[in-house]
Amino acid sequence: MLPCRLLASLAAASLVAMTSAATDFGYTTNADKYVISTGAGLTISMRQSTCDIVSINYNDKELQYKSMGTHVNSGLGSGTTSTIEALNDDKKTIHVNCKKTGLEQSYFFRPSENVVYMGTYHSKDLVLPELRFLARLDKAVMNQGILEATVESGMTAIEATDVMQNGEGITRSKYYSAVPFIDDAVHGVNSTAAGVYLVISEHGYETSSGGPFFRDINNKLDVSNELTFYMNSDHTRIEEYRYGFHGPYALALTSGAAPSPSSLDFSFFQDQTLTGFVPDAKRGEVTGTITDANGVLEDSDVVVTFSNADAQYWTRVAAGSKTFTSPKMKPSTYKATVYKKQLAVGTASVTVAEGESATQTIDVTYELVKSPIFRIGEWDGTPDGFLNADKIHKMHPSDSLPLAQFRAANDNIKITFDLTDAQAAESRTLKIGLTLAKAGARSRVIVNDWTAELPESVGIKTRGITRGVTLGNYKLYDYVIPSSALKTGSNTITLSIASGASDPAEKYLLRRLSSTPWSSFRHSKLIEPMYVKF
Repeated sequence: MLPCRLLASLAAASLVAMTSAATDFGYTTNADKYVISTGAGLTISMRQSTCDIVSINYNDKELQYKSMGTHVNSGLGSGTTSTIEALNDDKKTIHVNCKKTGLEQSYFFRPSENVVYMGTYHSKDLVLPELRFLARLDKAVMNQGILEATVESGMTAIEATDVMQNGEGITRSKYYSAVPFIDDAVHGVNSTAAGVYLVISEHGYETSSGGPFFRDINNKLDVSNELTFYMNSDHTRIEEYRYGFHGPYALALTSGAAPSPSSLDFSFFQDQTLTGFVPDAKRGEVTGTITDANGVLEDSDVVVTFSNADAQYWTRVAAGSKTFTSPKMKPSTYKATVYKKQLAVGTASVTVAEGESATQTIDVTYELVKSPIFRIGEWDGTPDGFLNADKIHKMHPSDSLPLAQFRAANDNIKITFDLTDAQAAESRTLKIGLTLAKAGARSRVIVNDWTAELPESVGIKTRGITRGVTLGNYKLYDYVIPSSALKTGSNTITLSIASGASDPAEKYLLRRLSSTPWSSFRHSKLIEPMYVKF
């Protein structure tokens, strides 16, 4: 599988271009447009009535797709009011403010920076199915996109209208451009004409939903080259939407290579009075220690998150370290969670006050069983370790995948195991953990001739694994197996999918049970699961 993202690991690209081909920094208004020049090669034209960007001219190359604009969602539309002004700061920063009921978009331009700085405020006064910033670029000029999201001539839809396939079975989709938020500070596309990148600031995801491992569409190259920053969406949604200020974030233009996040200076936002924006001076932070008495974390990747109904934050913890410092957070009470990879292993409640640094110890309460009867893999909330786990986020799973169970493809998975006389004489517990389920799916369990009671499902409503997502509503199911169902010697567990929903009509859109299904078989008197992945 080829690399799909153009990130800031190549070489730092200068955001300050040669000025010989540029007009002076400033703006003009004519007819229904604002025309803003950075003085460094970038000129933006924006409709006053809708705030749609209708021209992105970079070093005399027009990058904007002609048939549709660049904007929030599909445009603010009617009822939009806008203003433009030069701020009274040392840079004479240009500020365009766009408002309609429930939504406010701010654009900032700074001299000699080929960057459109932005912030978005969204309230419950405007109900939206999703919230995104969408740059539509002319694919004749910006002709390279993220490979897995590039729809080529002759491809046909195999799932809804957004998963495509060619005659050789190669699949492409805008969903396959997605990257976990925690890894997605910069994403973009380039060509010989320019590099165009979205850069998300440290607080850029604080009002989004889904947490650090959530992922969403970054790119689609089809009739145009679309570059997106999804702030909220219903794409395999696992949380309620958050409302308030989203950002800051920016659209950065370079000679080609991706900028590093630190090369953009978002600090001037601290001096702005924007609806919903909370400056760092009115925030607090958390420092603390992770207590892991039983060595659950081992040498795994560790992330600490802080979340409530209004905001979310996260920070990485270096391998082997047990200390953490949060980003600067809005004053409130948060649930702090320690993740081993993507599995929550400990939580605590912490209160953040303005201008203060709280301290908090988080205990790892998740326990490990050292000697299961049998175990396959580890429960860590990811598909790592399964066949094709390295491909599931970037390709359509149209074959029989062991990291996911499909009713029409690999239903009735069988696990055969042996028990001694002593082991068969006592009841046992089978644990099945699902990271993601859809359409009410959950596991139906048969052990030899005994059938377990069917549990409730916590499946999500929308598609997941077929569009590259393995993150869902984690659920650990316990199936207590009576000793009467067991026997000395060979035993067989049969796992099938229980769901009242019928399979869809699409050839490849099979009923999804889960991504990364795993189970454990243990003595019912024990507390801790013993993992089995298949």
